Amino acid sequence: MRATRRRQRKVDLLASPEGVRSIFAQLRTALPGIIPPRDKELVRLLRAVRHVQRYPATDTRRGRPSRWQREDLLKVAARLTDILDRETSSHLSLASFVDHYLRILAFPADVVAALTAGDINLFEAEQLARLTPVRLSLPPVQAKRTRAELLAAHLQTKASGARLRLRINELLRASVVEAREPTDQTEVENLEDFDPYDPTHLFWEQLKQLGFAFREIRREDVSDEEIDELLKASEPILAILSRIQRRKEHTQVVKLRL
Repeated sequence: MRATRRRQRKVDLLASPEGVRSIFAQLRTALPGIIPPRDKELVRLLRAVRHVQRYPATDTRRGRPSRWQREDLLKVAARLTDILDRETSSHLSLASFVDHYLRILAFPADVVAALTAGDINLFEAEQLARLTPVRLSLPPVQAKRTRAELLAAHLQTKASGARLRLRINELLRASVVEAREPTDQTEVENLEDFDPYDPTHLFWEQLKQLGFAFREIRREDVSDEEIDELLKASEPILAILSRIQRRKEHTQVVKLRL
C-alpha cells in the first residue's frame, strides 16, 4: 500500500542551487578545456552526456548530431560519476543528477526556499514547481499564492509526496478542463448530440485528450526513458497518418484528372 503520511528524511545537501553549482565548479576545475563557463551551456552539455551514456556508439541515427565530441562527453561522464560517488558515498547516480537535480536551477524562488529550508524534499519540490502560471492559466502572483497554499496544507497534514503529486495532478487537470469549457450554447448542444458509443466520436475524443495532455506536459516533466517510449509508440501512428496522407493525395490527383 502506498504511503499517505510524510516520512522523516535525511537532509540532501546537493538538493539546492548551491549544491548543484558546487558540482559544476568541481567539473570546471577537473576539465577546464571541456566544461563551458556558463551554467546554461553546462546543463545542455550534461544532458548530452546523459544521452550518450544511454546509446552505443553504433546508434548514431537517432536525433540531431551532438555539438560535442563523443570522447569529450564520455570524459565528462566518467569525471561526474567520480565526483558524485565521492560527494554522496555512491548514493547518487549521474542519471539521477541530470534528470532531477539540474531541474532545481529552474525552480521558482519560493519552491527553492522551501527545499533549501528542509520543509520539502526534491520530489515534493519537483511537484510544486509544476504549478507554473502557464499551466495554471493564472498570473504569476496568483500561481505563487496557489503554491504557497498547497505547501502550507501539505506540511500541516504531513501528507506524503505521493499525495502531494495527486493533489497537483487534480489542480492541473481542473485548470485544463476550465480552459476548454464551451462558452457557446451551440457548442454545448453539439456536445449533447454526441453518441458516446460512436467509434468515430471516441476516436476524435481520444485525439483531443492527447492534445490536452501534450499541452499540459513540459520538457522538464519527461525523462529520457519516457521520450524513448513516446517515440516508439508514435512510430506506428505516424505510419498510419502517412498512409492516410498518401491516399488523400492520390484521391486529389484522380479528381484533377477527371
